Amino acid sequence: MLIARTTFRWVLVILTLILIIYFFWVVRKGLYPFIIAFFLAYLLNPAVNWIENKGHMRRCWAILLAYLVVFSIIILGGSYLLPLIIRELEGFADELPKITVKVEELINDFQWQYQNSTLPYSLRIALDNNLTTLEGEVHNFIDALIATILGTLTHIIGIAVSPILAFYLLHDWNEIEECLLYLLPGNWRQELCTIFRDIDKVLSGIIRGQLMIAVIVGILVSSGLYFLGVRYAIVIGILAGIFDVIPYFGAIIGATPALTVALLDSSILATKVAVLFLIIHQIEGTIIGPKILGDKTGLNPLIVILVLFIGEEYSGVIGMLLAVPIVAIGKVIIRHLAKNLI
Repeated sequence: MLIARTTFRWVLVILTLILIIYFFWVVRKGLYPFIIAFFLAYLLNPAVNWIENKGHMRRCWAILLAYLVVFSIIILGGSYLLPLIIRELEGFADELPKITVKVEELINDFQWQYQNSTLPYSLRIALDNNLTTLEGEVHNFIDALIATILGTLTHIIGIAVSPILAFYLLHDWNEIEECLLYLLPGNWRQELCTIFRDIDKVLSGIIRGQLMIAVIVGILVSSGLYFLGVRYAIVIGILAGIFDVIPYFGAIIGATPALTVALLDSSILATKVAVLFLIIHQIEGTIIGPKILGDKTGLNPLIVILVLFIGEEYSGVIGMLLAVPIVAIGKVIIRHLAKNLI
C-alpha cells in the first residue's frame, strides 16, 4: 500500500512537471523576454548573493553593483572589439563576391576530379548518396541557424527589456523561492527540495561552466588564427566560441568558417588551421573541460549525440542548445524516483 501511494505521488509530480513544461512550450513565443531575464538572473544570483553577504549591503545595491561590473566589462570589451569586428565585417562584405567565385571554383575543381577518379562504381554510388544526404543536412542546419538569428533580431525589444525584468527577479529571488516552497505539500517538501537542489547543481555546472569554456575557446581560436595570418580572426573566433556551447558538433561548426577562409588563401594555411583547431579542442577536452565543467551531466556520450540530433530535428539550433540540460534534468528526476520506489 505504501509503495502504491509513493508511486502515485511520483507519477503525479512527473505529470505535473510535464504539463508545466508543455504549457511553457505552447506559449514560448511570448515568453522570450522572461526566459532571457530568468537566464540572466540565474547566472547572476550567486554573484549577487556573494556581494550582499560579503559587502553587508541591501540586495538592490548588490544587484546594481553586479550589473555595473557586468556592463563595464561589456562596454570596455565592446569599445575595443567592436571597431575590429566592424572592420573585419566590412572587409568580408567587400570580398564576398571574390570569395563566392573562389568557392565555386574549388567546388567545380573537386567535382571534376571526383568525376574523373578511378573509384569503383559501387563506392561512387555510396559516396553520391551520402554526399546528397550530407548536403541536405547542411542546408537544413544553415536554414535553421539563419531562422534563429532572424528570430532573435525580431525579439530585440524583448531582449532589451530583459535586464530590467532580471533585476526584479533578482530582487525578489529569495521571496520567490519561499513562495514556491510554501506551495509544495508538507510531506513532499523535503524530497522535492533535494531534487531542485540537485537540478540546480547540474544546471549551474553546465551553463556557467560551458559559458566559461566558450569564452576561453573563442580567445584561443582568435589568437591562434591571428598569429597564423588568417583573415577575420576575431569574428571567426567569436563564432567558434558561440558554437562551442553545442557539445561535439559545435567544434566542427566553429571550425568550418576558419577552414573555408584559410582554404581560399592556400591549402597549407588550411592545414595549419585544421591542426590549430585540433590542438585547441584536444586541450579543451583533456584539460579545460574536465577542470571547469567536470562530469556535470553524467550522460553517456552516445546519449548526448542522440539527444542533440533529436533537439536539432524538433527545434533547430535552440533545440541542440537545450537538449542536454533537459535530459540531465530528466536523469536527476528519474534517479530520485528510482531511489524512492526501490
